[in-house]
Amino acid sequence: MKDIYKKIAYRIVQILVVILIAAVAYFYLQLAITGHLDRDYLAMYNEIISNPIATAINVLMLMVFVITLIALIGDYWWGIAGSISLFAIMIFVDYQKIVSRSEPLLPSDLIMAKQVGGLIQMVNWLSIVELILFIALMLAAAYFLRKFTKKMWLTKHRIIWPLRVVVAIVGIWAFVFFFQCGNTNSLAYKQLTDLEIYNDNHNPLNVYRSDGTVIGFAFNVRSDPMKRPNGYSEKAIAKIANRYRIADAEKANIGKQPANIIYILNESLTNPRTTSDQYPLQEDSPLSYIDNILQNPQANQASGYMVSPEYGGGTANIEFEANTGFSNYFLKSIPYQDILPKKAYFPSVMHYLENYGYHSDAYHPFAGAMYQRPQAYQALGIHQFKDQKRLKGLQKSKFGEYYTDSSTYPNIYPQQKKAKQLSLVITMQNHMPYITNVGSQSDYQLEDPIKNNTDKTNKMQTYLQELHQSDQAFSKLVDHFKNSDQKTLIVMYGDHYPGDGLYDDLASDILTVHATPFVMVANFPLSNHQYGYFSPNYMSLLMLQQLGYPLTPFYNLLDQLHQQVPVLTKAIQMDDSGNQYTNSHYKKPKWQKSQAYRDYQMVEYDMTYGKGYANKYHMFTVSK
Repeated sequence: MKDIYKKIAYRIVQILVVILIAAVAYFYLQLAITGHLDRDYLAMYNEIISNPIATAINVLMLMVFVITLIALIGDYWWGIAGSISLFAIMIFVDYQKIVSRSEPLLPSDLIMAKQVGGLIQMVNWLSIVELILFIALMLAAAYFLRKFTKKMWLTKHRIIWPLRVVVAIVGIWAFVFFFQCGNTNSLAYKQLTDLEIYNDNHNPLNVYRSDGTVIGFAFNVRSDPMKRPNGYSEKAIAKIANRYRIADAEKANIGKQPANIIYILNESLTNPRTTSDQYPLQEDSPLSYIDNILQNPQANQASGYMVSPEYGGGTANIEFEANTGFSNYFLKSIPYQDILPKKAYFPSVMHYLENYGYHSDAYHPFAGAMYQRPQAYQALGIHQFKDQKRLKGLQKSKFGEYYTDSSTYPNIYPQQKKAKQLSLVITMQNHMPYITNVGSQSDYQLEDPIKNNTDKTNKMQTYLQELHQSDQAFSKLVDHFKNSDQKTLIVMYGDHYPGDGLYDDLASDILTVHATPFVMVANFPLSNHQYGYFSPNYMSLLMLQQLGYPLTPFYNLLDQLHQQVPVLTKAIQMDDSGNQYTNSHYKKPKWQKSQAYRDYQMVEYDMTYGKGYANKYHMFTVSK
């Protein structure tokens, strides 16, 4: 009789352990998306219980996950250890993404698992070791608990097969059903909205924080990658193509056609002068050369600030906009991974310039497979891609983990021997993580420690030193082409602010932490010298206008949109009067009602997830 009571008590303990693990996992998942795992626990507890319905759903789904994994593995303690390990990995990734990019773990990130080798280089190795040790500890605990509770097991030390099958099927079905909630036509979506739990397509982090990580993740599993615009059809696209087809090619001033166009995305490039109030330096700006262009462009220079759609990461998304003219504002995907690999052709500035005799190559001193660049570049019309394995003379500085700009740029010098080259360069020098123990050796010291945080201060000083080296490398690149017999235009912009928690104190100043330097330098006079603020989807348009190239119907459409809303990103939008809009603004601004905005949205849908009618109606070729 005592054995029966012991087994009943053991089953109750097993159930309580599952509930406890789900509740603790949810608590730490919510902590992770604040970017502070050591945050006031009581404050987090109060925040969680303030939304009891959402909390109950999150914890319930985590319990279902644990029970399903136990059923699939066929052993209680191995299932518990596996669940805790997976939850720990989720918490770790969520925390790392929030610190580096202010963005939670999304379903689309799972595609990046194939590129884990490159991703690991971007995370502090000590954190990874700690995670591995924790998982090893969980597995060891499971091993000993199995031995300790052996007398309590069911027949043949396993859960009975029929029960396992039923539990696994029910659990999998529950997740399949729940993960439909991103589809606005699904029953799961309707049930959540009945409970006043809503999705926010433009800011998933808001949902993760207010309604829980599990619900936030589920909303993004089956959500439409881009909403189909009302009235989308072949006839509608044909009308748009005709609307922006202007027969003015013969009037275009293309006498300035350069033989070399160098198009540089400079990793995590910022201008410390714009944040000097919060982070004053003892010395002058580490960005002395680029800053001079930003403040006072000369006859052969132009400058402005590119407002990035990302923060701390997402380089390929900025690159997509700069190369194609399309915006991530409408998309819930990573185009380089989700769209371009499926396309044999995708409109780009490379394809446009190919019509004028240009040959396009790409250079990136890192793992070439990241973001599926080889497939994406092929669709964009890039003929040759050289990653770190094919680039020559690459070197690292003592302040960084990645190859320097100064050792990357010489790889494009041989292009001078060829006619009409576009060189796309994606640098890596300024990429996180930033080495703490060399920060004190930086030539650029902060006047005061950041909130008495020595590690963060040293990271910032390391970053500033890397910026200086990047600035000097760019200056040498310009000097190299200054006296070239071939006309050369160099376009360079920063993709986003650095991650690794450097500027998290400025998170509320959205424009500041999304605006990065943009400069043009040529060895001939330029016509436009000031660009103000703009988002990267206008980058190729501005470059072609600077060179006097005729515009395609698509670029004419983009030009009209630029005049109405020069900044179009999910984080922030800015209209022609300088008014700023964020996702906290629910009133529809006038530019969202404009013809150009509606046409742009429809053309983007057509070329990304639609039928591609715009190409059929010559939206991307010059009218003659």
